[in-house]
Amino acid sequence: MLSIEFQIMLGALLVLLVYHALMFARLAFGKRMVEPDRERPISVVICARNEARTLEELVPLLMQQDHRAFEVVVVNDRSDDDTWEILQWMKPRYPLLKPVNIQADERFNYGKKIALGVGVRSASHPHVLLTDADCVPASKDWIALMAAGFRDGRSIVIGHSPYAASPGLGSVLERYDGAIKAMQFMGFAQAGVPYMGVGRNLGYAADVFFGASGPRGHNRLMSGDDDLLINEAARKGNTAVVADPRSFMTTRPTPDLPTWIRRKRRHYTTAVHYRFGHQVLLMLLPLARMAFWAALALLLVKQRWVEAAIGIGVQLALLQPVAIAALRRLQAGAVAWLALPLEWLFLLLDPMLYASTILVKPKRWK
Repeated sequence: MLSIEFQIMLGALLVLLVYHALMFARLAFGKRMVEPDRERPISVVICARNEARTLEELVPLLMQQDHRAFEVVVVNDRSDDDTWEILQWMKPRYPLLKPVNIQADERFNYGKKIALGVGVRSASHPHVLLTDADCVPASKDWIALMAAGFRDGRSIVIGHSPYAASPGLGSVLERYDGAIKAMQFMGFAQAGVPYMGVGRNLGYAADVFFGASGPRGHNRLMSGDDDLLINEAARKGNTAVVADPRSFMTTRPTPDLPTWIRRKRRHYTTAVHYRFGHQVLLMLLPLARMAFWAALALLLVKQRWVEAAIGIGVQLALLQPVAIAALRRLQAGAVAWLALPLEWLFLLLDPMLYASTILVKPKRWK
């Protein structure tokens, strides 16, 4: 007779196999290379606050992009360093640079969402690419490759922004967490279920932004304007995923582990506003993982070796290769080979951090 633990494990494996086959395998083994579109006019929008040094590096790199019609709109969001002075200094050197200034006003307390709206309204072209000041394009084709996603009438383009490696445990956790999240939202989108994108590498038609209620209705949230805009507006027919490694935007690593933890806690405030079906899909995946490993552990404790071996075999022969291949395509590097122990760690860490956001509210985003 099959044990109850074995039945639970089989049920969890069935769920995991569906996710891996229908969603993650597309990213792991599907076509990556994209034919650039160098003709479509594009406005790159960057919201920056106290980013003088990073803009000095990023703006010249963007000006080297191999694209025929683009501009770079940089919104100086109430900086108290010399960001605005640096932008003014660069403007004569780079005619494609369009600096926009937001003055600080003590009467108002708002986050990046207002600056983003100012940037999109200042854009001259109907299609917008978003990135952050602390990012670096992987190639001179970043704009052209992301622009290619707008073909066939698509109005939303989802890209990837891997974290750069740095020494320490925090970097390992950040790179794995970022890659796993990208594997999920890009894999879901390729399967026709887009639910989020990251503002470090994201494109949409300006009318998508103006037509969505999210940027106006969620102004009090601490973060997640990009997530919620995509969650509201993205559908199978209007969304494209660009997974070409030349289209990636590498993000500088978070300086330390406590900072990463604060950012991760803040992001939990967004998911509860996703559409209900997306919340179910996103909850079912970690629950299936937890059920699988818990049932497998009980089978090993009870010395039910044959049943345990079946679960281990499916994990190592079917699930793990797909996950590793997807993570490697997302440039997770050596972290991909640590996927199994890191999965166990995050099955404990994620619920703990989520619970902490209920007990102690995260601080409001800048």
